[in-house]
Amino acid sequence: MLHLFRSFICFAKILKAVHLLKPYQFVFLLIMFIGKYSTAQELPVARSVRKAYSKVTRSKSGLPGKLYWQNTGNYNININFNPSTREISGGVTIDYINNSPDTLKTLVFKLYPNLYKNNAMRNMPVASSDLTTGVHISSMTIDGNEYDSTRRAIKGTNMYLKGSRILPGQKAHIAINYSYTLNKGSFIRTGQIDSGAFFIAYFFPRIAVYDDVDGWNEYPYIGKEEFYNDYGNFKVAITLPGKYEVWATGNLENTQEVYKPNIVQRINNAELSDSITDVITTDDLNKGNVTQSNQTNTWRFEADGVTDFAFAVSDHYVWRSSSIMVDPSTKRRTRVDAVFNPVHDAYLPVAAYARKTVELISYHFPALPFPYSHETIFDGLDAMEYPMMVNNLPFSDKKEVLEFTAHEVFHALFPFYVGTNETKFSFMDEGWATMTEFLFPPLIDPAVPFDYDISDVNNSAGTDEDVPIMTPTTQLYGKARFSDKDLKPALGLLYLKEMLGDKLFLEAMRYYIENWNGKHPTPYDFFNCMNTGSGTNLNWFWKTWFFEKNVPDLVISKVTHRQLDYNITISSPGSLPVPIHLTIIYRDGSKQLLSRNIGCWMNGNKSVSLHLRAKKPVTQLVLGDAFDVDINPENNLWNNGHGRGK
Repeated sequence: MLHLFRSFICFAKILKAVHLLKPYQFVFLLIMFIGKYSTAQELPVARSVRKAYSKVTRSKSGLPGKLYWQNTGNYNININFNPSTREISGGVTIDYINNSPDTLKTLVFKLYPNLYKNNAMRNMPVASSDLTTGVHISSMTIDGNEYDSTRRAIKGTNMYLKGSRILPGQKAHIAINYSYTLNKGSFIRTGQIDSGAFFIAYFFPRIAVYDDVDGWNEYPYIGKEEFYNDYGNFKVAITLPGKYEVWATGNLENTQEVYKPNIVQRINNAELSDSITDVITTDDLNKGNVTQSNQTNTWRFEADGVTDFAFAVSDHYVWRSSSIMVDPSTKRRTRVDAVFNPVHDAYLPVAAYARKTVELISYHFPALPFPYSHETIFDGLDAMEYPMMVNNLPFSDKKEVLEFTAHEVFHALFPFYVGTNETKFSFMDEGWATMTEFLFPPLIDPAVPFDYDISDVNNSAGTDEDVPIMTPTTQLYGKARFSDKDLKPALGLLYLKEMLGDKLFLEAMRYYIENWNGKHPTPYDFFNCMNTGSGTNLNWFWKTWFFEKNVPDLVISKVTHRQLDYNITISSPGSLPVPIHLTIIYRDGSKQLLSRNIGCWMNGNKSVSLHLRAKKPVTQLVLGDAFDVDINPENNLWNNGHGRGK
């Protein structure tokens, strides 16, 4: 700070010497200068990120560096699925491109089904009947040469191939034949739903991410934490008994080979229509008038530029579908599907809810065209996102149906369109998706009563289990887990949106998305992009909200008034900046709102003064609204003539 002050004095002397600065102007400029640099804090940057800056793979502006790189793998998968035995078997070939400047002497693979291996490490319970020997690899070749299995090490969900040597810029062709048994009684994002329905994800060996920050992603998958995968192109062929239908990531390339002509026509209608089309009905299922009458059918899908591939299977689900133009400039449309067990009435509005969510993403928040050709909501046993797919429970509460549909569909942007690392920093996608639960429901269906429970933040703030949001997700446990990876970052973004205003906030958000779609940003890239995109140094906000363990607590500390002229002091005994929303309740029952966004705390001040010139007698002042966190709401009420508090 001292060197900045000396710089200011030198600059000011020069201005004064040429008669450009008067004495009172000098004082004013000094105050502004100190205020600017007191809030322009430096964020604590991890060593790995500093190293990326020095290698110019990332930049302090938040943009990818001039030498940014990422590896990729193109996958050709051909499998058989037997619903009776739940066995998945087949092969995957991977064309892997090493775009890094490093020679890869070891290849790291992810074998996610090994979560159910009998000796695997897990942080979620698994039924003993679901324990298996894991993924069985019957053969493996690299560039046509058989790989010596004795040099292969499998540790939980990680597989290490030692002795490989992929030079910078070099490609490798890996072919693996494998099999495993899908879980039945312990549904963790994938598995059997009922006797004729399955959601199948993480079902093939894939090469782990090797990036410029951490090198190989060696975090094991142990249940609660989610995923981090490279972008690639997928060609997938799935063979199963003829009575089953398949929905998947990507586009179905052989629709006419697997569906009866009447279903093909309905799919085509849905892809061009704003209204809901019943593609598959219970009547179609009862008459066996859905799939081609073959002993087996092979379903062929293709998806380009995605981080993963998942598919769902059923012989008794109905399918409701619609579409919406997401990009007026190209007339591109996105098809939106709801596929569900017809006994679950809760799913009836899902197609409309999902379609409205896609519309809001494309035209309202963040107002970017929805990036994928379809989004399919499948009736399952979880609430989980996959590229172009969602697996959602048939919630009994309509409010939950609405919130979870919006939340999971919004994940199409984060972590899929923008490839964030869910394993390490899940707040980078969960914060955004949870924020839409605040914003979207009243716009999707105003008839559904809306309220939101933010008590998890109040209950965990300041406790031993509470940690900064920047804590790696793998270290989050206890009652603060949901708060610190989902709800607290969502509220922080909501407060930031209020401070910047909708227009500037969306400009910064789009700046971040447009520069990092198809890439792997770190939290620092996000923070710096939002700073650059908004033209505002927000480091004071990022530091207090994301890097520190702070507690939200505001209080109406002082009220003085003469007749109808009120001076009100709001103090912050807590350390987390939150907005001020003060409701004035008049004697006649009418209300007025006085607000200050979180920027009112940016200089580290512990109190804010408000002035009210009332037009009629005031009976109460109430501090806080439905989205304002506060660990001690008892001191947020002032009664005229009765002092502060209840």
